[in-house]
Amino acid sequence: MSARYFLRLGSDALDQACRYRTRAAAVAAYGYAARSLAEYGQAIDASVHIAPSRAELVEYPDLVLSLGPRGGVRVERA
Repeated sequence: MSARYFLRLGSDALDQACRYRTRAAAVAAYGYAARSLAEYGQAIDASVHIAPSRAELVEYPDLVLSLGPRGGVRVERA
């Protein structure tokens, strides 16, 4: 079974994370939400958890996402 990417926005619970097939899709979804909030002066961080299924998710993230100063998505390994 291939890995899935679970995007967790802000303070969402781990079981509320949205599933994506690729890392790029998860990062793009975060970028859209973060830029939309930035228009109103708000910010949100996110994390990506990589696992084969929702049942195998662990609390510690694999990637941490944030919006950079020029509007790009910053991806950092945790």
